[in-house]
Parts: sequence; structure tokens; C-alpha cells
Amino acid sequence: MAVERKNASTASETSAGRRLRVGTNVAISIILVVAIIVVAQVIGFKMHARADMTSSGVNSLSEATENLVRNLEQDVRLTSLYFETDREEEDQPRYRQAARDLLELYEATNRSNVTAQWINPLKDHQEFKALVKRLEDKKAFAEELDAYKEGIKRYQDELSEQMAGLVESELSEIAALGSETFGGQRAQSPLAPIEIRLNEWSAVLSKTHERVNTLAEAEMPQYTGLIAELKDLYRQFAKLLGNIGDFGEEQGARSAGLDPQKLEFLKGARERYSQVKEAIEAEQKRLDELEPLEFEKVMDELAPTSNAILVETGEDARVVDFSTVWPPVRQAPGARQMGFEDRAFKGEEKLTAAILRATHKQQTAVVFARYGGPPLFFGGFMPNQPRPLYAAMKEQLEDANFIVEEWDLKTQDSPPQIDPAPTRTIYVVLKPSPPEPGPMGQPSREPPFGEKERQAILKAIGENGRAMFLAGWVPGSPVPGLLMPSPYEYGDYLKETWGVDVDANTLLIQAISIAPGRYAFSRDPVSMNKFEPASHPIVSGAASMLLRLPSCAPFELAEPPPEGVTLWPLLSIPAADGLWGAQDVQKYIEQAVGDSVTKVEGDLEGPFVVAAAAEKGDAKMVVVSSQQFAIDDIAFAREFALRPEGLTLRSRNPGNVALFINSLHWLNDNTEFMNIGRPIDAAVLNIEQESTVTAVKAITIAVWPALALCCGGVVWWVRRR
Repeated sequence: MAVERKNASTASETSAGRRLRVGTNVAISIILVVAIIVVAQVIGFKMHARADMTSSGVNSLSEATENLVRNLEQDVRLTSLYFETDREEEDQPRYRQAARDLLELYEATNRSNVTAQWINPLKDHQEFKALVKRLEDKKAFAEELDAYKEGIKRYQDELSEQMAGLVESELSEIAALGSETFGGQRAQSPLAPIEIRLNEWSAVLSKTHERVNTLAEAEMPQYTGLIAELKDLYRQFAKLLGNIGDFGEEQGARSAGLDPQKLEFLKGARERYSQVKEAIEAEQKRLDELEPLEFEKVMDELAPTSNAILVETGEDARVVDFSTVWPPVRQAPGARQMGFEDRAFKGEEKLTAAILRATHKQQTAVVFARYGGPPLFFGGFMPNQPRPLYAAMKEQLEDANFIVEEWDLKTQDSPPQIDPAPTRTIYVVLKPSPPEPGPMGQPSREPPFGEKERQAILKAIGENGRAMFLAGWVPGSPVPGLLMPSPYEYGDYLKETWGVDVDANTLLIQAISIAPGRYAFSRDPVSMNKFEPASHPIVSGAASMLLRLPSCAPFELAEPPPEGVTLWPLLSIPAADGLWGAQDVQKYIEQAVGDSVTKVEGDLEGPFVVAAAAEKGDAKMVVVSSQQFAIDDIAFAREFALRPEGLTLRSRNPGNVALFINSLHWLNDNTEFMNIGRPIDAAVLNIEQESTVTAVKAITIAVWPALALCCGGVVWWVRRR
């Protein structure tokens, strides 16, 4: 029996030990699986591994944006203020989610320096109040706010008491003088109107003091409104004191039979009021000199239902408003309000621009140099006033952190003075405009562009300057029945200094071959849209976009280039049937009356270079063979496109904007800022590659279970041992 009990005991211990080992193996296996999954997720998290499955690319950031964000040298806070309420429109959650996803992409790109935050301004009052306080303390706003706050504090601590004390003192003095009548009725006493006005102002001063204190402590103090109210108060009160002083002297002189004490009161009013009157007039003058508050402009843009995104650094803040992030791409059908499907999503483009401007305070100036012609950035307000050529481009350049100015050499011999001074000035040199003819078509009496103006431009650029020249083919002064090209005024400079010979007499033409040797012109035969880009950062992004250069003249690049010059062709037009360089445009105009045209003997064959860049020491130059490629009507032209959701508007020539701005970034030695942002032309998030979705599903459905099975196999193998 003892042996049986011992064997049973031994068997029990063996079974218990076996269960312990099996349980331990299972526990280890579970821990192993969890650890593998966690490590895999952490690796993916650290490496920012993710796939963009949308055709518009809104689930990823462009390479240039990622480079900017990863190389931030200061902390950036991104705050979405897209509101949420029970009564919101049905599209509001879609806008809000898109903004949230975008901010998460920025945060995931650089978690060390980028923090994303989401505040519902309709409910998260404490968070919003903390945001306002944070803005007030920033260097960009603190100094200007201090001047406003000091004005309010001087009123609260000093001037309010002085004004109220003066009124109460005067009313007490009038009461002490008694209510004797003058001429039988108290209302006829010279003191009566003074007493009435002072009583009215006693109430005004009391209410104003209470109102100022309340508004100054509000969640969003309206400093501009408070200062305006104080200025009006000081102005009206000083006027009151002056009127009482005048009235007192006038009545005192006329009221010979008045009680001597009352007479003395009237005559002495001006002197009694002088100290307070001088104090409030000096304060009013001080407040009049205050500059408009940039802080309140920011706060207005952060209204509770504004759907804004706030970009903050330690010293500055920028607001990305809803209308720029979600511009319309089509009109809503019928009476329906414009919704999500009717808008584009330009979140990355605008948010990255705001980050760039907030984190890079040193700015480069871009000066558009012209001779004559209408202003480039303003106009179009009157019926017969031409629209500005570069208004939208100016806004785009300012988003890219450039200061933009124009210089009319016809009215100014030297470049505009820019305050504060930029770190560098880049000149965009436009072809001079011919003098305007007289009202009856007679020749102009104004002097044309000459050597003096040409030298002024070259002097401003200097030996180590940076400039972009817009060349191309331009018609000269029309002669009846004859069309002649205009010579290019900077051709000799480009050829001798940089080795770029602009053939301004040749116009590139693109036609459609309809028979051997016979061609038909398209709607726009002088616009080039097929290019071979060089291996150069300027055209690396523009090459992948639609690009159109109207009225091109071919370049010939010197071989070898001038001493010390490095020369790159940027864009070339390959040789093709139906593409040639017309040296006598008039002959094609004469042929155009028929059904087809033939190429004129002697015209040039391709390929043609139409954009080039050059470098010599610290100097850089870009020349593009199109005078108009960067004007708003071409660079920002839009066209209808048919999508599953209906007709939408999309950018027709987005490569023009990229080519222009990339050239300026290269001239500014900031190639890392090229192609920042990704303009999106539609808000529809279509799956671009179903294979990507399939891969993600496979990982989710198959890989993780297979991993668990492998771990289970390990357990089984251990148990068999």
C-alpha cells in the first residue's frame, strides 16, 4: 500500500510538473506573439511605414514637405479648430476627419518637434482659453499687445478715477453752493446745465468702467474695440470739459448779479479741469499712435465656427483658414449648398506654407522688374481697368515665404526699398512694354526702353546676383499687313555673360499632320506642352505635371559656355513631325486662310531648348523662353474634368507654377523647399491601386494568424520533446 501511495504520489507530481511546463510554454508563446506584434508595430511607428491608397495622395506627404518637417529646428504645434456640434451639417465630420488625418501625418513625420492637437471651440472652453493665453505670450504678439494692455491699465488704474473724481467733486461743489435761483427759476441758473451734464457723465463713466473691466477679462478680449471705446471716451470727455470751461467764462462775464461763490465756480472751471484734460488728451494721442493689432486678426480667423488650423512656434503663429484649405472646384447643382464633393483639399499645400513662414523668419525678396505697362499685382477694380497679371502668383510666392515687390523702371531708377531688409533679392526680369500710342493711334511721345534702363537692371542684379529672365517670341509694333518679331532687349547680356543665345526672331509652332507635308493648326499652335526635362532639381517636380509654355523662342547654348559658367538646359522640346521654328510668321498667317499649311523652307527643325539655368561663382541665372507662362491666366488656369461625381474644375497647367517657384528656390539656394505641398484638384479619395488594398488585407487576415500558428507549432514541438 505504501508503494502504491508512493507511485500515485510520484505520478501526481509528474502530472503536475507536466502541466506546469505546458502552461509555462503556452504563457511564453503568448508573450512571444504579443512581443513580436508590439515590436513590429513599434518599428512601423518609428519608421513611419504607411501606404497611401488614394489617387489624390492625401494620405501621404510630399517628399519636400517631409524634408521640411523632419529638419525642423524648433517645436511646432498644429491645432485643428474644426468644430463639432449636434446640429452640424452632414459634411462637417468629413472636413474634420480630413484635417485630423492631415495633422496626424505631420506629427508622425517628426514626433520630436511636431505636436498635433484637436480643440472643439464650441465646447473645449478651457483648452481654447489656454490657446488664447499662449498666443498672447508669443513674441510676435506680446509687444503689440503690451501697448494695448498698458493703455487699458492706465485707464483702469489712473484715468478712470481721475475723470470720475473730477465729476463727483464738481457735483459736490454745485450741491454745496445751494439751489438759489437766478431770475426766479432754478432751471435758469447757469449752474443747472452744468449739473445736468455732469450727472449724465457720472452714469456714463460708471458704466464704461464696468464694461471695460468685463471685456478686458473676457475669454477673447477685443483689445481694438476697447481702445477705440477709450479713445472716443477721452475725446468726448475732453470736449465736455472744454465746453464747460467756455460756458463758465461766458456766463461768469454776463452774470454780474450772481452769487460771488457761484461766479467764482464758473470762472475757475477751466483751470480746475486743466490737469485732467491735459492727461486724457495726452493719452488719446498715445492711443492714436498704436498700430493695428495682428493678434486680433489672428483671433478673428479663429472664430468658433471658422474651421481653422493654427500653426504655432515658440514665437509666432499662423492661421490656415477653411476657404484656402477647401477651395471650390465646381458649383453646387441647383440650389444645393456647396458641399464636400464640390471642394478641393489643399491641406498640405497651405499647412506646409504656414509652417515654412512661421519657422523661417529670414525672407528673400522677389522683385518683378518691368518697364511700363499696368501694375502687376493690383487692378481690375474698374470696368475698363485691366486685371493684374501676377496677383495669384504673388500670393503663391508669399505662401512660399518670399517678399514680393515690383519695380517700374519707367518711373523709378533704382529698386524699391524693402523694410525690413531681405536676406537676398531675386529679380524676375520682364520684357519692357512698348510706349503706349496716342489716343488717336499716333506714335507715342514717351521715350522707349533704352540703355539707361537696361544698365539700371544689370547694376541692381550685380556680379553675384540672382535673376530669372522671361524671354520668348513677342510681336513688335504692328505694321499694316505685316507682323514682325520684337528684339529681346537682354539678349546680348544673356549671350555674352551666360552663353544663352535667345533666337527672338523664331517662333515655335506645333501643328497636326493631316497629310504628307500638309498640316492643320490646332486651337493654340504656339503653346508648347511636350518637353524632355533635364536632370536638374528645378524641373524634377514640374516635369511630372502638366506644363505649357506659350510663344517660345528657341535657345542656343554655348559650347563651351563662357569662362567660369556652368550651364544646364532645363527643358527641351524633342524633334517631331509638325513641330518647327518659324522664322517668318507672316507667311503662316497668309496660309492660315486655307484648310492647311505647309512648312516654309528654311524653318528650323528640333530639338529646341526653351529653358536653361546657369551658375558662375555665387551668381545664378534662369531663363525661360515664354513671356507669359507665369501670368495668372495661364499658370492658374482651370478646366473642367469629368469625374464619377460629376464635372469638376482642375488646374490646367500646374507645372507652370512649379517651374516658376522651383526656379526661385534654386536661385535662393533652397532646393529643399522645391515642390513643397501637393496641390489636389478634387476632394474625392479614390483607391489608386487595388493591389495595395489586397496586400493590406492579406497582412491583416493571413499574416498575423499565420504568425500565431507558427508560435503554436513551436509550442507543439516543445511539448513533443
